[in-house]
Amino acid sequence: MNLSVFVKAKILIAFLQAVLVSVSVIDVKGQYSSPESVTYDSLSAKYFISNTASRIILQRDRQGNVSEFVNVGSSIHGVTVHAGKLFVCNGTRVRGYDISSAAETFNVQISGSTFLNDLAIDASGMMYVSDFSARRIYKVNTSTQEYWTYVPSTGNTPNGVYVDAARNRLLICCWGSSAPIRSVSFADSSITTLVTTPYSNLDGISLDRNDNVYVSSWGIQSVVKYDINFALSPVVVTGGLSNPADIFVNKAADTLAIPNAGNNTVTFLNIGTASSIQSTGGLLPDGISLQQNYPNPFNPSTTIRFSIERNGTTALRIFDVSGKMTSEKLFGMLAKGEYKYEFNASSLPSGLYFYELQSGDVSVRRKMTLVK
Repeated sequence: MNLSVFVKAKILIAFLQAVLVSVSVIDVKGQYSSPESVTYDSLSAKYFISNTASRIILQRDRQGNVSEFVNVGSSIHGVTVHAGKLFVCNGTRVRGYDISSAAETFNVQISGSTFLNDLAIDASGMMYVSDFSARRIYKVNTSTQEYWTYVPSTGNTPNGVYVDAARNRLLICCWGSSAPIRSVSFADSSITTLVTTPYSNLDGISLDRNDNVYVSSWGIQSVVKYDINFALSPVVVTGGLSNPADIFVNKAADTLAIPNAGNNTVTFLNIGTASSIQSTGGLLPDGISLQQNYPNPFNPSTTIRFSIERNGTTALRIFDVSGKMTSEKLFGMLAKGEYKYEFNASSLPSGLYFYELQSGDVSVRRKMTLVK
C-alpha cells in the first residue's frame, strides 16, 4: 500500500470510529449559560446548576445527562437543597421548588435587600442568605417563611456562604482584593476574620468530608484548599479555570463541582484518596484503551487498567445488567498516560457488570463478573 492510500485509509477509519463512538458520548459542555452555582441532591442523585444568562436551573443525572429543571425567568444565583426542595437566590427573592415535581413551593421577598447572592441552610431549616451589594446576611425560616437581618454589616462584600455545623458557625468568603474568609458564630452572631487570603475575588466556599475548606478565586482562576483551622499554607487544588463561581463538594463521592461562569462549563474533579488511582508510568498510549480487569471473576476487589491519548476529564462508571449505574468515579482532569484503578465491589451483589471509561468525548466499555 502506498503512503497516500495508507493515509486516506487512516482518515477513513478515524472518521468511522468517531461516528460510532458519538452514540455513547456524554458531553455536558456547551449546555450551560454562565453557570453560577452548583448543589447536589443525594435522594435523586442529581446535581443542580443555576445559569445566570439563561435564568434556567439545569439538572445533571448520574449518567451525565443534562436537562432543564425549571426556568425561573429572572435573575438567579446561589442554589442549595434542603428537605426535598431546591432553593435559589432570585434577585431580592428566595424561591423554592419541589425536586420531584419542579413545582414552586416557596417564595419570599426580602424587603431591603439589593442583590441576594448565595445561601446555605442548617439542619433545623434556618437559611442564611448573603446580600452582595448591601453587605448583609439575612436569616430565613424555611418553615414559616419569616425573615430578618442576621448580620447588619459584614464589612467586606460577602459572597459564598457555608454552614459549618460542627463548629456552630457560618463561613463567608468575600469579594475584593486580599479577600478574607470570615465566620459568624451561631451562638452570639459575632463575626471573626479567620484568614485574610492573598487572593482576590473569592466566590464560592465548601468543605470536604475531612473538613478541609475550599474556596474559588477569580483573581487566580483557581480553587484553593485550606485546613479547617487556617493554620497551614493554602494549596491550589486546580487552576486554569474560567471565573469559578459557587463551588460544591459532594462528600459521598469525593467530588468537587466547579461552575465556570466564564466559559460555560462545569468541572467535576475527584478530590478523594490519591491512592485510588495511580499512574503506571508506561509509554504514552495511541488512542483510548480500557483493559480487561484482573482478576476476573473477582471478589471483592479488582484492578482496572486504562490509558488515555491526551489530557482530558476522565470518569469510570459501573453498570449492572439492567443498565443501572451502581458506581461512578470522577477522576477530573488526567494527564495523558497509563493508569490503574482499584475497584472495590464489597457493597454489590454477585453478577455480571459493565465498566465504562469516558475521557473527553470518547467512551469504551467492558464486562466483568463479581462472584461472592
